Formats: sequence, C-alpha cells, structure tokens
Amino acid sequence: MKLTAGSSATGWRDPSRIGQVRPSHLMTTAGVGSVVDLPTMSVIVRSLDAWSPERQETIQEPRLLTEVQRVLGQQVRALRKAPWDPSETDDPYTRVGVPVTPFPGWVRCPRCHRLGPLDPPGQFELVHRYGRRPDLAKWVHAQCQKQATTRDVNKRACVPARFIVTCERSGHLDDFPYVEFVHANATQPCGGAKLTMIDSASTLGPQVTVKCAECGAARSIQEAAGQDGWQKLPVCRGRHPHQQRFEPCGANLRLMVLGASNLWFSVTASALHLPQSESVEDQVRSHWEIFGEVPSQKFLQVMVDGMNELRGLRSVPSEELWAVVEKIRAAGGPRTSERSGDLLEDEWRLLAKPTTQRQDADFRAVPTATPAGYDQLLEQVVQVTRLREVQALVAFTRISAPDRRDLAPRNRVSLSRGTIQWVPAAEQRGEGIFLQLREEAVARWAGKVADHPRLVALKQAHQRWCHNRAQPYQPGFPVARFVLLHTFSHLLMRQVALECGYSSSSIRERLYIGRPAQPAAGLLLSTAASDSEGTLGGLVALGSARYLKRLLDQSLEDAARCSSDPLCAEHIPEDPSDTLHAAACHACLFASETSCETNNRWLDRAFLVDITGDGLAFLP
Repeated sequence: MKLTAGSSATGWRDPSRIGQVRPSHLMTTAGVGSVVDLPTMSVIVRSLDAWSPERQETIQEPRLLTEVQRVLGQQVRALRKAPWDPSETDDPYTRVGVPVTPFPGWVRCPRCHRLGPLDPPGQFELVHRYGRRPDLAKWVHAQCQKQATTRDVNKRACVPARFIVTCERSGHLDDFPYVEFVHANATQPCGGAKLTMIDSASTLGPQVTVKCAECGAARSIQEAAGQDGWQKLPVCRGRHPHQQRFEPCGANLRLMVLGASNLWFSVTASALHLPQSESVEDQVRSHWEIFGEVPSQKFLQVMVDGMNELRGLRSVPSEELWAVVEKIRAAGGPRTSERSGDLLEDEWRLLAKPTTQRQDADFRAVPTATPAGYDQLLEQVVQVTRLREVQALVAFTRISAPDRRDLAPRNRVSLSRGTIQWVPAAEQRGEGIFLQLREEAVARWAGKVADHPRLVALKQAHQRWCHNRAQPYQPGFPVARFVLLHTFSHLLMRQVALECGYSSSSIRERLYIGRPAQPAAGLLLSTAASDSEGTLGGLVALGSARYLKRLLDQSLEDAARCSSDPLCAEHIPEDPSDTLHAAACHACLFASETSCETNNRWLDRAFLVDITGDGLAFLP
C-alpha cells in the first residue's frame, strides 16, 4: 500500500507518496498509531479520520463484523481494505494511500550534529524531487555550515532523533523533551536552545549527550533511562500523534528508543471464512447492510446479479427474495444474535467434522490418514486445501502486549478521534493442515498433572504477570492443555518451515482449546498470500501420512534436546519472575511474532516429551 504524508504543521502541505507497505502489515506491524521506519525518515500512521473511505473496498465477513461490533459498538458498519485506486498511476504526488505524518518531530544532522524540531519550518527542509523514487524523499539541514555550498538535493539526509517517550497508563506517545531536559538544572533560562547531539558507542546503555550551544548546558540521556528514569522527566502531556491531539494525563513517562519492539502491539480479530448452508432469510440478514437500502424489487434483482458477494442468491426468484426483505424490514431489521465472543467455536465444529457439503471456492477441507504410530496423540488430520482469513484491526497498545485474543485490553488506544464507523481489514487466501488431538488422552493427562510443581510455577507466574499489568487473573484458564497444544504447534511449525517452501514467518498457528463446558484440542498451521490465487500447495501436501510421520518424528526428536540445555531444560519461572514459559528459548521453540498467537508465551518442552524424568510429559 502507498504511504502518503502531509502536515501543515511542518510546512508539508501537499500529500506526497513516500513509501509503501503490504496490506497485511497494516494489521500486524504498520497499523494506525505505529511508527514506520522508511529509508530516510520515520513516520507514524494517522488515525482513521484522515483516511479516504471512498477509495476503500468493503470486505464481507459477517462473523468478524459481528465480533468487532461486540467490542466497539453497533455503529461499526463495515470492514474496509486500505485506500487503493486501480486506475492510479505511479505518480509520487498521488493523494490516494494511507496517510502518515513525520514522527518523531525532531531530527539530527549527521554532519554538524545539530538537533532540532521540524516545526516551525525553515531550519530543516523536505527534499522530494526524485520523480518515481518516493523512497528518496528526505529531510535536510538547510542551515548546515558544513554543507553550505552543497545543493539541497545532494545534502546528507537528516536522521530521526532516536529517543521518544511514552505513557505507561494510556498509550500516549511524544517527542523526547530535549529542551526541558537539558536545561532542567540551569540557573537562568536559555532563550536560544540550539541543541547538538553527540552519540558515543557503548554497550551499557545510551551514551548520548545533548548540549545547548547558547548557554553550554549539557546532559546525558542515560539519566532518563532505567526504572527510575521517569523522575528525571516531566509528566505526560497526553499526546496522541496519530490523532494529532492532546488530552489531560499527567502520568509518568518512560524513555524508549525509536524502533523498539514494544512501541506498538496490534489488537486484532480474525476469522476464517466458513461455507454457509443457510436459508434465504439467514443470507439476507447477514447482508442486511446491503439489502436494507434497496428501494424496489426491480433494483433488487439488478443488485443481486451484479454483486459477487450475493452470488448465492441468484437462483432465488426475485419475488421470494423481495418478500423476505420486506418481512425483515417490517420487523425493524435483523435482530443481533447473542454471541459467546469466541470466533473459533464455529471453525472448530467444521474442521473437526469436515464435510463435502460445506465447501466452496474459499474453503475446502479433506480428512486424510493419521500417521502410523501416532494414534495415542492424534484423533485425525485434515488437509485444508483452500482457506480465506480476514483480519481486522480493532485497536492497539503500547509497552505491554494484549493477552491472547483479548480485544479489550485495559491500555488499548482508539484508532480514531471520534466514533469509529469502520475498521481496516485485510483478507488472505492460502492453505493449511489441521491436527486434532485425542480429547480423552488430553483430558486424562491434564487431570493427572494438575498439581505438578512445574505447572503450579507457571500458574503462579501468570498471577504475577496479571498483577504487574493490572489485568484480571483468570483462575480457570486451562494452562496444562494450552501449553501442551502450543508447544506441539511450535515444534511442528519449525519443522514444516524447513520443507514446505515457505519462510517460517509466513506460517501461522491457530489454536483451539474450547471452553470448560466444551473443551477442544486442535491446531491449524496455515500460510496465506494477499493475492487472489493464494498459495501453491507446498504446505498442505505435508499433511499426507507419509510426509507427516517424518515431520512428527523429527519434531519430537528435536524437542528432547536444545543447544541451550541444560539452562533451557531447567528453566522454571520463580518469584518475582513473571515469565510465562519454562523449557523454551529461541534455539528450540520460539517463533516469529507474526506466527505465534501469544508472543512466545505458554511454552514448555517438558509438557510434551520427557526431559525431566518426573512423569510430566504427555508422551512417554
């Protein structure tokens, strides 16, 4: 997707194309409120108020839309793709794209080390004169004495000031208060505040000194680092740069480095497309956003014939279809059904009992033989040759990541300044392998190890984790079942990535643990692509018994040892640690952030294979 930037506050009044990202990145790594590092500058993605919804296609996925409405309210009417104009050329000055604005608002000249803000304009200027090379747009120091005779287009690009501050309470983000910080101990106020930044190489923290050329005051950024660094910083002034507004706050600030992995975490909801075997009335209800605006029966038939998402109703006589529309309209519209809040339940029912009667162009699942020797572990294996996943961005958080499938974390930040009418979404088509574990064996094992010291340690770490983040503790969370399933998923995912032809970061897991009243034990490993054709079958082919047996054998063999043993195998979270994993590390179990559902939490090789010799392992 194109990134277009424009801000009157910096003198950048005409939107210009300055880069691009994939549509899926707007859900995971470069969404609203995130800071995107471009080759020569750093920008933040603007709130939904600044987007152009008239250039956005609507994604039809009723199950996901209902879940988003449950979290954000019934005023949310649509899931929309990022702005895109199919007739748009590669004009670098296009107005169609995802709006961004420069952040941080301070930059540093690499020649004279001058540190200053982009606003007011004059000191630093934007050079964007490279035709179809928007990635070469850059900020230059117009008043640099060491480049006084150099043309602006040939001057070295200024780099973003690498320190920012964020609020621990409300997710506010702001520029580091350089002027106030440097002059905090000054006896007299400085009227000029001409700052320079000198960076010294060090492995002990930020050895960066900021100095004022007017009064000579200097201070190291190291003073603001660490747990007590907030004492050297002013209180939060409540800035949301993606919304371009301020709000009352006053909480403590934390120093962060630009590009830190905990600067932005997405809060997303995702759903797999499920084939619908519904009545005509059910289908009309699910598309009521469209049918509710139909003025006449004649227009109704034209709309059904012309819209691809209504192709399932083309065989229905227009008289019958119009009668259903009038019936629902007379009743005041479709009633919103009560939902459990778990999008996985319907998917589990279909994947656990696949049938040829419920298949279409976006979903095809076929059971296959279980590998020999794994009857104790696996109930069945299903090859999902076609699947379609829709992912919607609901909100985001900073500093601490939301819990698994938690769409309303305490510290979430809104995507818009006002009421949210729509949310950005992306759809991907691909393939996958679904493995269902034997419920009887999992339930029996979970009951046997309920009081195991290793499991108790994880539960206590979970209590500390929730307490440290002011989140409610869920005592009924099935830790044993989830750790077993999650560990098995990561082991198989790492092995599959070596043979399927896709990178490990492109393979995603989807875990099904069910509810206490209806427990489940299954996992779906899938890969997807943003194009209409999906992927090429390299993953689903590994679901065949002859291939899957070899993968399982190798996965369990790898689980028995780790290059970091014995440190990895003997690791158990102890007070005051709130680490939510035991025998797991980057060498054996950890996966990329785009692949794991829980940010590499709830993992322990000892739950699956015997590395402790105390009877904890599910497999002998």
